[in-house]
Order: sequence, then C-alpha cells, then structure tokens
Amino acid sequence: MVSTLLVAAVVVFAICLLVAAVTLFLSVIRFWLDQRREAIRRELMPELFVRLEQPDPDWAGWYESHSRLERFVIRDVVSQYLRRLRGYERQQLLSLATTVGIDDRADRSLDSWRLTRRLRGLIWLSLLERPVSTDRLRATCLDHSTTRAAAARLLLVCEGETAADDGTSLLCFRNDERLSVFGLDTLYRLNRVDASALTSKLIIDGEWWDEELLLQSLLVLAHCRLERRSDLFEWLGELLEHDSPQVRAAALAAFERQGWSPEIRARVDVEGALSDPDPGVRTACYDLLGRWGDRSSIEWLQYAVVTDPNERCRLTAARTLTKAGAALPSAIDINPETESAEDAAAAIEWARAEYNPPRRAAVGWS
Repeated sequence: MVSTLLVAAVVVFAICLLVAAVTLFLSVIRFWLDQRREAIRRELMPELFVRLEQPDPDWAGWYESHSRLERFVIRDVVSQYLRRLRGYERQQLLSLATTVGIDDRADRSLDSWRLTRRLRGLIWLSLLERPVSTDRLRATCLDHSTTRAAAARLLLVCEGETAADDGTSLLCFRNDERLSVFGLDTLYRLNRVDASALTSKLIIDGEWWDEELLLQSLLVLAHCRLERRSDLFEWLGELLEHDSPQVRAAALAAFERQGWSPEIRARVDVEGALSDPDPGVRTACYDLLGRWGDRSSIEWLQYAVVTDPNERCRLTAARTLTKAGAALPSAIDINPETESAEDAAAAIEWARAEYNPPRRAAVGWS
C-alpha cells in the first residue's frame, strides 16, 4: 500500500515537473519571438514610411525580400495603421495589401472551418474595405454570432445599397440570442440614419424574439431616426402592454426619440404608464412627457410630483419640470393629510436647489 502511494506521488511529481518545464520552455520561446518582432518592427517602420511617399514603391519585391517572420510583422503593421491613416497614406497601404495578396488570403479564410481564422479574414476584409457578396457571407458566417457580427460590420464598411437590410438580417438571424457589444454597435450604425431595416424586421418577427434581443433593438430605436409609419407606432404602442416592465420602459424611450405629434400621442396611454406598478416605466413616462412639453404633459408631471409613491420617481418628475422651465407645484398644492406630502415637498425643494444652487463669493489669494 505504501509503495503504491509512493509510486503515485512520484508519477504526479514527474507530471508536474514536465508541465512546468514545458510551460517555461514555451514562455521563453514566446518571449524571444516578441522581442524579435519588436526589433524587426523598429527596423522596418522607417523603411515602410519612406516607401509610402514614393510614387512607385515596388511593394511586391520589397515584401518578398523579407523573411517569413518579417512579413508577419509587415502585415501586423499594415493592419495597425489601416485603422489610423486616411488619405494618400492609406491608399498606399491598401495598394501594398492588394499587391502582396493579403485581400485574397483574407477572402480564402472565409472557407476555413476554424472560427478564429474566419474572424481574422473578416477583420482584414473590413480594414481593406473589400466587398464580399451577401450570399457568400451567409454561406460562411451564419454558424456563430461573432462571425455574423463581423460580416455585418463588413457590409457596413463597404456601404452597399442593401447593407442596412442585409447587415440587420445577419445580426438578428437568431431571435433567441442577444447581441454582443460589438454587434449592438454595428446594429446601431447600420440603422442610425434610417432605421427602416430594423423596424421592418421588428414588426414582422419581433413578436417571437427573445426579450434581451428585443430590449437591445428598442435601445437602438431610442437613438435612431424612425420613419413616420403608422404600423410602427401601432407596434410600439402594443409593447406598452408587454409583460416585462423593461420592455414597456424601452418602448416609451423609443417614443421619446420621435418628439410630439397627434399620431404619436394617440398611441401612448399616458394614464396607463403613469399608473404602472414598476417605477422604471413611470420614470420613462416622465422623460417622455418632458420631451413633449405641452400643457397636458406639464400638468401630468406636476401631478406626479405630488402623488407618485416612489421617491426617485417624484424627484425625476420634479427635475423634468425644472428642465422644461415649468413651474413646480407649490406647498398649497400638496394635501397635508396625505402620507406623501412631506416626501413631495422634499422632492420639490431638492429640484429647486439643483436648479438654483446658492452662489459662492469669489475669494482671491490670501
């Protein structure tokens, strides 16, 4: 028994020693490669920038004259400066990438079974602004959310006629999967000037979307320019009856972006939103009323300052009134017999103090 335990301990120690040795060896190799790449970078940078100024830099001959590691560093430098440079220098770098076949290599990467290689190819294609057909992107990038987002960004960068529709379809291909931060930013950039691509997809398929994806889409709509479409406002109005309070609040935020009009006002049940049990929905409604700023909205806000049971909501309503330049309720408007009278008075005083802070006397050096 003792000998068995001893043998097991020796085996475990040997394995740990082997793993440590391999890790140390790989770390040393990685450190050497990093140092070598940095040295190559310092050597190549001056020559690269000199060639950028030449009318005929002979990129093919210059690129092939370097070793494999040096060519890797050249590609890394090109990818770095394509993100920064504009104008003539960028065109020269694009010429270098095309001459040495980086664009063709990136396009071939889309056929790889490896996710990382396809992503690297999509990044290169976006940097080079090389168009790829939507059919090819669908055939190679639909299997993972990261490749779909990268393909949508490529469509955005290339600015095709159907970039908004095709990119939005790629991002929202799975209705049960929320977008990454990168995907959400791409969705916004595709729809910020004209959100018809996203709104059309929401009206048709939004009913079956996951709640997280629906919330992200409403967040995008709250920062985009929407068409004055009755079917869109009808769809947003129906979301005010959604089971999720977050969705109800996000729908109000999307309405807020559109300003005031009789058609929009008819789609928003203000009384229902003001009596919503969730404080977040009521707060979103106060922001909407402040954006409208008409007489009826001001009266609703004044009423909310006095009657809302939530302290933060009362303060939000009071702040919205001060921002709109409207009068806050006075002490005589508050019923002293109600339990919230003291809290309403505190919210009013707080909002007034924020709007009219006490002045400080100028004090010089003593």
